[in-house]
Amino acid sequence: MDVLEKRHLLIERGQPYESEFIYLKRKLSIGRFGASPAPGIAFHIPLVSRQHCVIDCDTSAPQLMDLGSKHGTCLNGIPLVPNKNYSLNHGDQITLVNGMISMKYMVTNSFETLDYDPVTPVSRPSANFIEVYEVLQKVRLRETDIHFSHKEFQCFQLLYASLGQFVSKEEMKRHVWNERAWIDGRVPDVGSDELNSLIYRVRKKLSPWLQIESVLRKGFVMSALEADNNL
Repeated sequence: MDVLEKRHLLIERGQPYESEFIYLKRKLSIGRFGASPAPGIAFHIPLVSRQHCVIDCDTSAPQLMDLGSKHGTCLNGIPLVPNKNYSLNHGDQITLVNGMISMKYMVTNSFETLDYDPVTPVSRPSANFIEVYEVLQKVRLRETDIHFSHKEFQCFQLLYASLGQFVSKEEMKRHVWNERAWIDGRVPDVGSDELNSLIYRVRKKLSPWLQIESVLRKGFVMSALEADNNL
């Protein structure tokens, strides 16, 4: 009996998928929900580019390519050069947006049972609880419109995309003040007062629906208040 080789993508982390297997056949585009044309995998995370990356399985050796995304694609922790093909091998780890999205490329045969490492899902507000309007730089919380300045909205986007997860001060500075990072990878020169003032304004606007907790000298965590989690 012939043994058929199958290629899969295990989405370990990235809303709205939770530990989901995707069977790879030909070309699979990965991007953000609402993009046109619609990507094969569409994440509900505003930091993902509309057309972020693509996996091409039409060739004998599957290829991964970043499509010039704003926040990058990594293969086994190494950032990809945009618009360049990289070969995929069994067990390779693909991450988007500094690890906010994590996927694993897997090759199996028809008789093999896959290993599975459970991933704890992140609790997020329901669609009826919050709506995000990127162009208008505002969110609607329980039918209340909240408007942000440009940097306030960037701060909100990063924390909301990592809801329930830790965001370091360095990540926040790179995302909100990237115009100050003259050298790739360098942390922008942002003082504590400026950063804390931004967090204070965003925290005040989101209260009482979402809270931002400070982790002393390290970073921040956004979470939905318990009373609103079941909305």
